[in-house]
Amino acid sequence: MKITKYTISYFFFWLFLSLILYMSGIIKLFETIISLIIYSIFFYFIYYLWKSFRKKEKKWFDEYLKIFIYKATIFIYVMFFIVWWFAYYNNEISPAMMPEYTITNWDKIVVFQSMSHIAKQNFYNEVEKNIQKFKSNSWVYFYEWVKPWTKESSEKFDEALWINFTPDLYKHMSRLYWVTFQDNNRFLWLVNNLDFNVDLDLDQIIKIYEEKKINKKNKKDAENKQIINASEEILNKLNLLKDKELEVLIYINQAILNLVIKNDKEAKELLKDFWNQDLFSVILDERNDNLSKEIMSSKYSKIYITYWLLHFEWVFELLKKQDSNWKIVKTNYLYPIK
Repeated sequence: MKITKYTISYFFFWLFLSLILYMSGIIKLFETIISLIIYSIFFYFIYYLWKSFRKKEKKWFDEYLKIFIYKATIFIYVMFFIVWWFAYYNNEISPAMMPEYTITNWDKIVVFQSMSHIAKQNFYNEVEKNIQKFKSNSWVYFYEWVKPWTKESSEKFDEALWINFTPDLYKHMSRLYWVTFQDNNRFLWLVNNLDFNVDLDLDQIIKIYEEKKINKKNKKDAENKQIINASEEILNKLNLLKDKELEVLIYINQAILNLVIKNDKEAKELLKDFWNQDLFSVILDERNDNLSKEIMSSKYSKIYITYWLLHFEWVFELLKKQDSNWKIVKTNYLYPIK
């Protein structure tokens, strides 16, 4: 039998269907085949109309089906290669690095460890070791963690964010990335008790947010926005996936997370557009201001800090406004998703 491009495409087409069966089971295979049949009929209809309009000779459906399978197979494998290369590049060749900045004004020295709230276990292990090392040498520990809040503030926060921000949200999100969530308790009371929460509490965040809305006379309410129970939505999606499907999704999600971390400035702008901008301003800007004040007013001269990556640049700028002597003297890196 003569081997043609169509024969080769049949082989790769059936290989693709076999992969669907292996990963997702017989039901998903039938759904895929039915979808392809529907698409082939739809495109044949478009093809038939186009040829009729141009008064050209038309192929019968069985002949057209060969061409459809050939082109569909090329499209499937091109998309597969693009997604695979994107995931492989960001996970294996160029994973994100989480910087540890050492800054000083020659009076105080601060080590700012950028954090991701979901990461691989070894990332948090390294951070824990570093906290122990620095505190053993007479450093104190400043950490980010929104303090306890009232039920009223929590409800207002959910309404402003349009997401039901449950305590388990990071825990459930971590399952989508095959990573663990940040458990701040593991970083506390290491070596000594010189640990200081330098964050705002949610009551303060909501108070500042509401003042901003009043001052700007911005009374765009969110009653038309449906509050999403993100934790429940994630669990529902996870329950629909088979183990092999979840493995593929996790690998792609890790690549996306690496890409986002590597482009933190762009991520901030994107979040600004997506989120409630007044609330976003409080979550980032007001907390930046609070952290810079805590550093400057602290009686301690050697401070180790763990805080979200997006905060460092702006905290550093605020410190320099108060004292131009602040400089970055060293930068180390850890890999959160590797």
